[in-house]
Amino acid sequence: MVFDAPKVKKPFNKRLEAIDKRFAKLYKESPASSKVVELHKHHVCEGYPQLMAELDEVCAAGGEGVMLREPNSLYENKRSNMLLKVKKFDDAEATVIGHEKGTGRCSGMLGAIQVRSDDGTEFKIGSGFTDAMRMKPPKLGIRVTYKYMGKTNAGKPRFPIFMREHPGM
Repeated sequence: MVFDAPKVKKPFNKRLEAIDKRFAKLYKESPASSKVVELHKHHVCEGYPQLMAELDEVCAAGGEGVMLREPNSLYENKRSNMLLKVKKFDDAEATVIGHEKGTGRCSGMLGAIQVRSDDGTEFKIGSGFTDAMRMKPPKLGIRVTYKYMGKTNAGKPRFPIFMREHPGM
């Protein structure tokens, strides 16, 4: 699935044109005739309603989200404001039942919290924390809010990310 041409030193829209030309030479009929390579279809975002409709369609088909790129942007081999991931997240609360020590950059700090959701599912949350939070993690028994992207076949949240300690009601 070809979606960009990083070695073409031109803006994104021109890189797409370069891909089309290259594939037209390789596949005399059309890139669609290839059984191995497929060009990813790109659409110009016309606004928020269209973005949300596209995101719903991608997620319904099992995708994670969509990418928005500035059409005139040059390729950058790093995170950039020229490329934005748009994903859907659910959020929920869970109770902290344990702490795991960090390793590597997080050595001497919190690595992850172990939590139990209201349905009894136990899992870890290891991202979303600042270094200050890692030095002083949520206490055992505290309720926390986290976001996630659906659930695994085992019923655990996929990619849980710490958001905040739950303020209580």
